[in-house]
Order: sequence, then C-alpha cells, then structure tokens
Amino acid sequence: MITIVALALGAALAYGVADFFGGVAARRATVFASTTVNYAVAALVLVVVVAMTGGTWSTQTVVSGLIAGVLALIGFLAFFAALAAGPISLVTPVIALLSSAVPVGAALVLGEPLSPLVWLAVALAVVGSVLIGMEHRLSVSGVSTRTVVLTLTSGLAFGFATVALDRVPADAGLIPVLLDSTTGAVVLLAVALIAPVSRPMRRVLALLDPPAPEPADGSAAVPASATALASATAAAAGDGEGNAATEVAARGVVSPAMLLAATAGLLTGVANVLLMLGLLAGNVAVVAVLTNLYPLATMTLAWIVLRERLSRVQLVGALLALAASVLLGVA
Repeated sequence: MITIVALALGAALAYGVADFFGGVAARRATVFASTTVNYAVAALVLVVVVAMTGGTWSTQTVVSGLIAGVLALIGFLAFFAALAAGPISLVTPVIALLSSAVPVGAALVLGEPLSPLVWLAVALAVVGSVLIGMEHRLSVSGVSTRTVVLTLTSGLAFGFATVALDRVPADAGLIPVLLDSTTGAVVLLAVALIAPVSRPMRRVLALLDPPAPEPADGSAAVPASATALASATAAAAGDGEGNAATEVAARGVVSPAMLLAATAGLLTGVANVLLMLGLLAGNVAVVAVLTNLYPLATMTLAWIVLRERLSRVQLVGALLALAASVLLGVA
C-alpha cells in the first residue's frame, strides 16, 4: 500500500502544480490555446515514456484509453473554463469532490474489497480535498449558472475518465494514458486548424472563455478567443499592422502564457504516468481520492510563491489529508 500511496500522492503533486500554471495560462491567453499546448506537451511525454517501457495492445486497452481520452478532454476544457470564470475557491473543491466520488462509487458498485480502515481513510481524504480548496471568504453568491455547469461537467468527466483507465488489463502498461493524452491532443490540434476558417467553431471556442466586459462606448464586446484567432489569421495573411500587433501580443502576453501551459503539460504527462502506475497497482477508490488531493499542492504553491494566507479551513483539510495518507500507508 505504501507504494500505491506514494504514486498517487506524486500524481497529486504534479497535477496540483500543473493546474496552478495551467490556470494562470488560461487567464493570460485563452482556455483553448492553453489547453491545446498543455495536451500537446503531455502527449509528447507519454510517447517517449511508452516507447521506453512498452506494453500490450488489446481491444479493451484501446477502447478504455480512447474513452478516457474523450472524457478527460471534456474535463480539462471545462476545468480551465471554470477556473477562468471563477471563483477558484468554489470551483476547485467541488471538482475534486466529484472526481473522487465517481471512482469511489464505482468501487462500491463493483464490490472491490477494502478494509474499514481504508474506507475511513478514503472518507478523510475526500473531506480533506474539499476543505483544502476552500477559503474563509467562500460564498456561492454571484456564481453564474455557466460556472456551475462547467464545474459539474469537469468533476464528473474526470471521475469517469479515471474509472475508464482502471478498466484495462494489467499488462497494458502506460498505453491507456498515452491514448488518453494523444486523443485530446489530436482533437484540439484539428480544431485549431479548422477554427480560423470556421465561424461556428470560433463561436463554440469563445464560450469557453468568460464573457468580456461591455465597452464603455456601448459597442459589442469581443471574446478573448476570437481576438486571438483574429490576430493569428492576420499574421498568417501577412497584414503589416496585424503582424506588428501580433508580435507585441506574443512578446507581452502569448509567449509567457504558452510557456506556462507547456510547463503544465510536462507536469500533466508525469502525473498521468504516476496515476496509471497507481491504478495498475491498487484500488481505484484509493488512488482516485489521493490523486484528487491536488488542491493541496496548488494551495501550497500559492502560499509560497504568491504569499497567500491559508485559512483555518484549509489547514484542517491539509491535516485530514495527511491523516488519510498515513492511514492508507499502514493499512
């Protein structure tokens, strides 16, 4: 069990730091652009790792990996869109709760054997993951229906993606998470190619970003994603002023944001490896709830880097998470 706990907590650490960078990137650029870069880098990481470690290809492995890929892509897009819309203190714990609840429910339905001590630890970890993401200022007032829908969609999609990854043969190795990452990367890159010439596609992508504030002169606001696509189109067309504006944007906003997204992708790839190894070695409920302690890593990073103060609720959540990890380690 100690090995499983170490793998799951390692995945939580990598996911948490990746989410910190990915969330910042989504706010500085667009949800679609940052998610695409994240996925592309994560897929490259998995290609290298699977080439080194191998695995057995089978119909069940491929089907489960593709299903997980589609669900995870939906989860990531909804996740970063929810973070960009905020409030993060509400979005993060609810997503973590749902991401844990689905695999735990699956374990109960499938009748996977767990001792009472393990179930107690699982419960503590779930509660801890929710409290960690909360702040003392948490309030649901002013939360839009759009944010609620994105949050619920993300949490459920991530939870079912984890269940899909768990339903693979033991000899599959890391192939399922390779299919997971590459499926998302291929879909996103295809959309990126289509979007500049498809107005309906651009409208769909614009829905991922929070609505832009109304200009003071009363003219229609332009979504951030539409602006980014327009700049890219102008650059490709060789428009002089468009090129200059795009170059300034790239130096001032886009490049740093994409660097953050690429870093998030690297960490996501590592986290996927650790998650899959944990699922192959242990119970889906245990691995899922420990992995979904990722808000602890995000919170700690914000505390160290951004000097954000931790609330008593967050500290209680961290202590519960620590207690759950210890219990699972000795179970």
